[in-house]
Amino acid sequence: MVARRANRRTFGSIRNLPSGRYQARYTGPTGEVVPAPVTFTARMDAEAWLIAERERHFEKPETWAAPKTRLQEAQRAEEAARLPTFREYAEKWIKNRRSSKGEPLRPTTRDKYMSNLRVHVFPEFGDTPLDEITRTTVRAWYDNLETGPAARADSYSTLRAILNTAVIDDELLARNPAYIRGAGVKSVYKKLRPATLDELAVMVEAMPERRRLLLLLATWCALRSGELRELRRSDVVLGFEDDAFGSVSVGRGVVRPQTGESEPGRRTAPIVGDPKTPAGVRVVSIPGALIPVVRSHLDKHVAAGPDSLLFSSERDHSKHLAESTLNGRAAVLDPEGNIQTPGFGWREARRVAGREDLDLHDLRHTGASMAGEEGASIAELMHRLGHSTPAMAMRYQHSTQDRDRELGRKLSARAERATRTPTPRGA
Repeated sequence: MVARRANRRTFGSIRNLPSGRYQARYTGPTGEVVPAPVTFTARMDAEAWLIAERERHFEKPETWAAPKTRLQEAQRAEEAARLPTFREYAEKWIKNRRSSKGEPLRPTTRDKYMSNLRVHVFPEFGDTPLDEITRTTVRAWYDNLETGPAARADSYSTLRAILNTAVIDDELLARNPAYIRGAGVKSVYKKLRPATLDELAVMVEAMPERRRLLLLLATWCALRSGELRELRRSDVVLGFEDDAFGSVSVGRGVVRPQTGESEPGRRTAPIVGDPKTPAGVRVVSIPGALIPVVRSHLDKHVAAGPDSLLFSSERDHSKHLAESTLNGRAAVLDPEGNIQTPGFGWREARRVAGREDLDLHDLRHTGASMAGEEGASIAELMHRLGHSTPAMAMRYQHSTQDRDRELGRKLSARAERATRTPTPRGA
């Protein structure tokens, strides 16, 4: 009995559980029973835990905390020390990103970033901590990315830009793991054959009557979809009935982006905003041949009042024409070429014209090419297109083969005069 009293512990107790494991516990400074957060397979492990707890209990009672509390604090400290996942960091990056002018990103720009991330980047790196992304994993992701060249370049550029901020601005990484030479480069020029006058006539005729002017202005005035869908009655200035003069003022555009804050597929309300650059604010002359069409459209399809939309929703004239409604769908044909499901809108119009390679935005290319063929200078093209640099305007000017042949004949005549043997003076 004496020996058993000598070995009786003075701090805590150990209990042998029916499972064969050992449970250790003791009474804390405030009188509560404090069990070990786990049970032990060996009694000596339970003894060791009690010895460690006894030292905390008696040596530093003022800083003592229950094991469960200490475990939670350790987990919080570990979480704080952990670098964010790529998804966490990318979402903050987009929210805080500023343009070169120090302004918040435009909704369409945020939408483009989030689209690239959701579709191409998050599936691979979304849940990966930043410091676990390596050059090897980036290379493997890029090599296996199943998408077109432009989307591949955009997705890589977005990934690299985000990780570059983690390296340079936030100093979370020592180097950028997204380093593949040429991976972010894409072709600047889009190979495009502008629509011919006959093709344009077919497309206009195939559009609903209330949408035909939109295609004409998109081409002959080289306006963007968002600019067209935000035009108001007061933006159009026409001369007298017998005066073939008109102009359209462009100073706003409408977008309806899918934002990073919303769930995938969920759309926000339309946003009306200023052009990207001051050059986007402009007054564009309307070709005289279009003036009767403009007058007819204003009379038939535009509500009274200066703020009435030129191209509105059919159900509610106070609401913008949705881009999805404008685009519509192409007809579905059976194997014999018969229409199974009728189409409508722009996509059906381009199908009828045999130009399914064209986007609505490409009509700006057609308009720019025609303006260039009529002798428009670079400055004039820049104004008409709303561009701030000559390079951007030139991207939208495409020479047709016939025009190029005519230009070649003119240059040949000049070259002939330049190479002709000059007549000696005084002869």
